Amino acid sequence: MALETKSDRTLGGRNSRHRRVAARLASPVESKHSAIIPADCEAPTARQVIDRFMQNWVPFATLPPGSRARTSIARFLAASSAEDRARALEYASTQSRLQRTYQELGILRTDRAFDPYSELLELTPQKMAEAIQGNKAREILTLLQHAFEFGRHPALPQQLAARTFLLEFWALSVGGPNMKYCIYANGVPYSGGGKTHEEIAREFVSEGLGNGQPQCGGLIERSGALAFTFDISSTVFRGSVRPDGVRHTFLRAVRATGADETQLTVRYHG
Repeated sequence: MALETKSDRTLGGRNSRHRRVAARLASPVESKHSAIIPADCEAPTARQVIDRFMQNWVPFATLPPGSRARTSIARFLAASSAEDRARALEYASTQSRLQRTYQELGILRTDRAFDPYSELLELTPQKMAEAIQGNKAREILTLLQHAFEFGRHPALPQQLAARTFLLEFWALSVGGPNMKYCIYANGVPYSGGGKTHEEIAREFVSEGLGNGQPQCGGLIERSGALAFTFDISSTVFRGSVRPDGVRHTFLRAVRATGADETQLTVRYHG
């Protein structure tokens, strides 16, 4: 029987360590991350893939926590139905709310070259996760910025002012109370609920929508589903704006937000 020397024991120990290292390198599961990702770890869910990505995507990560935009985007990406995604869009986007109104009235334009809203409504969490994992999410991320108006595609102040006006404009009821409006330079309409014309003008500036005084102001009432009557009755702001100019301002705002303005009847009542 041969005696085992100290050098034999040392050599055997080294060979054993080498074999263990080689086995780990050859294993498809064990790697330097094996302590973090065990062999029986389940694949991440679509929600986990999306959440991890969005936390590191700068345009989204820099939105203030709890902000309307950040909250609505998170709801949108987690929604399982197109209706839930539409509601999430409308929570953040005045433009999206107007789109729904136009669709219900049957005046939504179909000739628009770019419509991020319709495309995004078909985006399920599974599709988003697959796009992220396949490094094919760039187009989707661009659509998100357009639809939710953040990052590289924020809404302009004059757009927000016109949409504020239009939301009130379309909320009027036939035979119901009228609404006050003001029109600013470059044909920007604005309204502020039941406020006076002076209060509307101050709010326009305080909300960061623009500077200066309105060119004119007046009242609008709804006389039919697609029929409206307006005047230029404000004695506070009396500019050189003609009724036709006011009428075209209203119709231009409607068209710019995605509706067929030719179906509207807007009359001046002096």
